[in-house]
Amino acid sequence: MNRIQAQQILMLNSDSTFNDAKYAYRKLTLELHPDKNKNEVDGRRFRNVLEAYHFLKAQNKLENSNYRKRSTQTESKYSNNQNAHENKSQWKKYTNQQNSEEDWSKFTKDFEMDENFWRQYEKSFWNDYELRNKKKSEKNNFGKAFWDESQENVNPKSKKKYHNEQERVYKHDLAVDVDKSLCIGCCSCETIAPKVFSVDKLKMINPKSQVYNQHGASEEKIMDAAETCPTHAINVNERKSGRKIYPR
Repeated sequence: MNRIQAQQILMLNSDSTFNDAKYAYRKLTLELHPDKNKNEVDGRRFRNVLEAYHFLKAQNKLENSNYRKRSTQTESKYSNNQNAHENKSQWKKYTNQQNSEEDWSKFTKDFEMDENFWRQYEKSFWNDYELRNKKKSEKNNFGKAFWDESQENVNPKSKKKYHNEQERVYKHDLAVDVDKSLCIGCCSCETIAPKVFSVDKLKMINPKSQVYNQHGASEEKIMDAAETCPTHAINVNERKSGRKIYPR
């Protein structure tokens, strides 16, 4: 994948910024996630959007890293004059702008605060699930879930046991948990860090996501999962100090 392809998948203009990519990604994940869009049963477009976003994110990190190196060299060269001070101020302003959290609630506020919407959504979702599951399942065998034809609808507890036996332990100082009042069961956290988060697809009401292994992924993966959660339901703190890392 290249930048042009990634921008086309996210429906961005060639001069779009990474902030534009964040807005587009979060909006498309809400629209295309297989759990919420019956036309996206195989999840192909959702995975394409995820891949495009992470490509642009990696490119943005590289550009920021190069900018930081150039800025550091400039500051060192002109540290004894006023120009160095001005360059440092400009860099600090740039990084603060890059790292600030954008208010993208305009994409979600219409339904996040509408309890009737979620009540109707949950009822419709699970009525459809029961109907499809009844047609496809044999006695005592759930078979394949209709939202993902490539994976089995296994009991989350069994899945948890399998993960505990197989996964690698990552060393970091993060404490992660899911805010049950904000989780909408969109599965983005499990998609990005499946060895940290588990979404109970058999549960009929939210919250469905939980943290079952604090050390199942790297810091970067955990932060990616937290930053891409559409409702900011994932809390990340520094374990020793208790300092809040995300949401900021």
